[in-house]
Amino acid sequence: MEFNNVYNHERVTRKFTNRKVNEKLLAKIIREAQQSPSLLNSQPWRIYMVTGDALSGLKKEVAEQIKNHINPHEDFATMLSLNWDSYPSQNMAAVGASQPYFFRNRMELFTQANDTMFNAQDVAFLTIPRTSPAWSVFDLGIFAQSIMLLALDEGLSVMPAHSMVSYPELVRKYGKIPENELVGMAIGLGYKDKSAEVNDPKFYPDRLPFEKIYKLVK
Repeated sequence: MEFNNVYNHERVTRKFTNRKVNEKLLAKIIREAQQSPSLLNSQPWRIYMVTGDALSGLKKEVAEQIKNHINPHEDFATMLSLNWDSYPSQNMAAVGASQPYFFRNRMELFTQANDTMFNAQDVAFLTIPRTSPAWSVFDLGIFAQSIMLLALDEGLSVMPAHSMVSYPELVRKYGKIPENELVGMAIGLGYKDKSAEVNDPKFYPDRLPFEKIYKLVK
């Protein structure tokens, strides 16, 4: 696929089909993503592809946590407890206010998709060492973006979501991840369920005016 087509095609998928991704294709994507740059070639990332029975077990236990109203406690930070700067906070508030409109006041569609890990049949969990500088988080983001663009180029759909790492102790259990690694992000990989209402293509938040984020200094 041409790069512009891949880049412009990048949209999250809120519900996948039950079709699994070929394991060799998953490995190919991750191997190619290893070419991502990192500070001093530190390559701090590790990736754990959880699928099959392990993913089913993880989903089941996560569902129990949600049912029992256990608060998320991500390794990086619980997103909603952060003191966000007013600049991103305003953008987040705008998205929150628009969601009921885009989902036709059926927010339960989004909640259900979120709580069931979007029906992803293959989830990549990305980690960095606990002893890491902030630069490693930046590197992990580059690596994650590489994975998603490569996956899209292979005809897959993607869903990066902090909600899938809300209970890191369970991710470690089923992903066989050591305690000395921080679970930073999860990316669902698979095939888009085109019949799912929650995948309505109309729900794509607008971007800020270019002039608001870009300044040319001479």
